[in-house]
Amino acid sequence: MLRAILRDMRAHPGRISMTLVAIVLGVAFVVATWVVSDSAAETVGNANSRTDLAARVSSPRDTELTAAERDRLAALPGVQRAIGVLIGHSSVVQADGKLGDTYWPGEGGTNWDSSARFTLASGRGPESGGEVALEQEAAADAGLTVGSSAKVLNADGEPTTMTVVGIFSYRKAGASEVSPAVAYDPATAAARLGSAFAWIDLYGTDQTQIASAASGALGSGFDVRTGAELAVQRQQQADEEAQLVRNFLLAFAGVALLAGMFVIANTFTMLVAQRTRHFALLRAVGARRRQVRRAVLAEAAVLGLVGATIGVALGIGLGWLTMEIIPTTGEAVVFAVSPMAPLVGYLVGVLVTVVAAYGSARRGAAVAPVAALGTDAALPKRSLVIRTVAGCVAMSAGVVAVVATSGPALTDAKRAVGMAGALTGWLAVILLAPLLASAVLIPLSRLVSRRGSAVSRLAVRNAIRDPRRTAATASALMIGLALVTAFATVGASLTSYITGAIETDVPADTLIVQSAQGFSSISPTLVEKVRAVSGVDSVASPTESFAEFTHQGREYHNTITALEADSLGRALTPVIEAGRADLTQGVLVSSADAKEQGISLGDTLTINGVTAPVVGLYGESEILHGIVVNKTLLPPDPKSYLGAVYVSGASRSALDAAFADRPDIVVLDRAGLLAEYTEPLDLALGIIYALLAAAVIIAVFGVVNTLALSVLERTREIGVFRAVGATRSLVRRSVRRESVVIATYGGLLGVGVGILLGGVMQHVIIGTPIFDLTIPKIVVAGALGGMIVVGVLAALWPARRAARTDILAAIATA
Repeated sequence: MLRAILRDMRAHPGRISMTLVAIVLGVAFVVATWVVSDSAAETVGNANSRTDLAARVSSPRDTELTAAERDRLAALPGVQRAIGVLIGHSSVVQADGKLGDTYWPGEGGTNWDSSARFTLASGRGPESGGEVALEQEAAADAGLTVGSSAKVLNADGEPTTMTVVGIFSYRKAGASEVSPAVAYDPATAAARLGSAFAWIDLYGTDQTQIASAASGALGSGFDVRTGAELAVQRQQQADEEAQLVRNFLLAFAGVALLAGMFVIANTFTMLVAQRTRHFALLRAVGARRRQVRRAVLAEAAVLGLVGATIGVALGIGLGWLTMEIIPTTGEAVVFAVSPMAPLVGYLVGVLVTVVAAYGSARRGAAVAPVAALGTDAALPKRSLVIRTVAGCVAMSAGVVAVVATSGPALTDAKRAVGMAGALTGWLAVILLAPLLASAVLIPLSRLVSRRGSAVSRLAVRNAIRDPRRTAATASALMIGLALVTAFATVGASLTSYITGAIETDVPADTLIVQSAQGFSSISPTLVEKVRAVSGVDSVASPTESFAEFTHQGREYHNTITALEADSLGRALTPVIEAGRADLTQGVLVSSADAKEQGISLGDTLTINGVTAPVVGLYGESEILHGIVVNKTLLPPDPKSYLGAVYVSGASRSALDAAFADRPDIVVLDRAGLLAEYTEPLDLALGIIYALLAAAVIIAVFGVVNTLALSVLERTREIGVFRAVGATRSLVRRSVRRESVVIATYGGLLGVGVGILLGGVMQHVIIGTPIFDLTIPKIVVAGALGGMIVVGVLAALWPARRAARTDILAAIATA
């Protein structure tokens, strides 16, 4: 039996080629994901970690580590060197005169030392006050090399011009350590960054002895870790980060494999149908059902093994290529292939193929020996009752779950139930796909029969001939396309939501003064500088802090936003849903917080000992949060956050001129502010689309495979068609239109499911009504147009093959 099956596979390689492609692509995605995550973990955890430390001393409390502690630790038995590390605010001005966003400025500066923290790529370390060394990525972003003049900012925002004498890469030891952008000589570092050390590194041979001695010398309150403990922490952090990346990518690999399963299952269904007489003859000469079933599963296992072998090799290659093209800052990239990567690849490849082929194997084994007497024997039509009932049950459960969680008050549990309901509904659509295919294509067939050409009638009838096959092919397309449309819907809805909120809060003529590094806090002292600019008539500087307040005898925690009373209605125009926007008479509360905490208009709140009435409730806002109070009501909180200053009346040129000497400050208009909010979302969606492309590509191969095998299945029919006068052109056009019908149906199904799924997702994320969504018209139009193109391209080879069918040989086919 096995020999017969393998011989049949060798005799018809074209039948399985596209299935092999689906297996290879799915396995390659999985293996590449595993290789990239393993390599990233090894690169971060080992290649770029320091192993020369004996111990590290840091202070988790407010106690400072000074030069006195460093000298005391240096004198301990076994300590060969003690190096204090300074970390503080420093950043490098980019080529455009402003700061970039590569580094967090609060930890951007450090002191140069001779330890393995620094690996020089070129030049030398700084030795005097006018010299700095720059980290490679920071230097590249600023367009600086050894010998260049760099503008370096400290905490006060004033630039200092210094000479770049070295370019370095940074090696970390602890899990919480970050890469600084700038390194100064020790004296300059102490002057610019302060004299208190962030930690002290100890060097020596006996880690345990040194760590114990350091703990005894400093007493409690100081954190002492050996170099081995730091290495373990660093590796654990690298493994956790790699696992997050792996889980994220594997989710998309799973989608690709799911699309591949439909392709494989569809292929085996048709392969088994084409070999009905072959199986019947085997049964007639004594083969048992179990033998036939095992033979088909063995064929699937062999196919999965071959596809997995190619996929593992391709995945390892893709992983290597990915690690090579990922931008680095001079680190030694480690290419790691753990045994799990190929093992998972083989497991996935074989298991997915066997599972997908199991139903076909059972149907092949059920062929009766008497079927060998027929001329065009085919598998009996399977009932859709069980599948339809299961689909209806799943759809009902999904709809109930979504409706039950469609209200505005969403808890984490309700969000989870809502998403589970949406996914259950998606599964129901897959189960009901044959029924939906009949529901869509039968009316289309009737319409085409009355008004369409002969080619169109033939194409639609061929597509509807086997609803299962059409549904399986369309479902493979639907999976990837539905996710693309869903995420596009979420992105469009979020963008529309953010845009609407900002356009409501910020008038068109308001300008924004904020940090050049996005949403970093800016100094409150800038507010007075903004007020001094010519033409300014209103300034809003919403300063946020977190505080307790008392309402009707109960204590709550909430965000407190301190704001200038005269800025409302001028620099900022939030929507007031109830009451009035008069901070001179009381406070404003967001409607969402008021509902959650039982606050009503006229209620009295006590915030940090100050009592004030609630005079207004405001709607959703991207600028104001929590309870909004008059800045004169509460004393300034030194730990508060000021993200931006909103200005009306002044011209853009006047504000630009006022802050021309401040590289850490930029001036934006409302369009620029909107771009800052939405560009990260666009980037994330672009990555998601690229990852989902694998599932769409597999589905396209599925269309090719379905049409090719369909042509083989209808060899005799096509021969008769040609014999009664059909031209080759007519045959090609009928196959192409059949492909377009199937692809368009899959596209419509995918877009429809995707929009509904996206509506639930945006409801779960931001709490807006499910149908208060924004449909991404460009994505929808592109998807449907792309499906038509896919239908045409996928049919090129099958149509050509059908048109070249030999008439006499086809008619003689039994």
